[in-house]
Amino acid sequence: MSPHGRSVYRWAVLAIIAGCVAVSYLVITHRAARPGPTAAAGPRPAFQLPFPCGEVWTLTTYPGHDDFDIDFFAASGATAGRSVLASAAGTVTWAGWSATLEDGRPAAPGASGTRGGLGYGVIIDHGGGWFTEYGHLAAAPGVRTGETVKGGQGLGVVGHTGSTTIDHLHYEQLNDTLDPKRTRGNGDKVEAVFDGVPSGITSDDRSPEQTRTSRNCAPPGA
Repeated sequence: MSPHGRSVYRWAVLAIIAGCVAVSYLVITHRAARPGPTAAAGPRPAFQLPFPCGEVWTLTTYPGHDDFDIDFFAASGATAGRSVLASAAGTVTWAGWSATLEDGRPAAPGASGTRGGLGYGVIIDHGGGWFTEYGHLAAAPGVRTGETVKGGQGLGVVGHTGSTTIDHLHYEQLNDTLDPKRTRGNGDKVEAVFDGVPSGITSDDRSPEQTRTSRNCAPPGA
């Protein structure tokens, strides 16, 4: 090979090596920029209906409700004032008041018919990425943020505070591991399961009403 040919070959090899290095750098950078795999959820707790043992409740939803969200109404008798219980043991991550007015300002505690918000409510961390949410309680919850609660422990009573004027319990089960940002938003919501049986509430406009009897029967913490 002539000196000129060797020079051209050398430059070609160097260009290929440089190209390979650049591609490797881009691949490594891209991988580093991507979020790591989300941790797997722990076993789903043995969630029970959030009401006293033997009570019968109707599970409903409506168009515009988020998928998997459940509105509970007593199957007979008055819904207002019924006891709301923890579906399983856990730690209260929030207990208090949350609601906003039409102009975005916070609503006064106890208000109903607000633009948004759970009103008086509770969120419980059950471990392994699992959370439950309870909303529209009639008054300030009977538990505090940071408190450890037992399965079946009282949280408050059904009311119509926040973004509703109708007495009912708003309820959600969430798997926080579905969202790498851990925001507990809509992407974390899952079909609720009670006493090992799926709720049947999956879509906000296609899920028919369900009727269930509470098996939240064991003494709290048992």
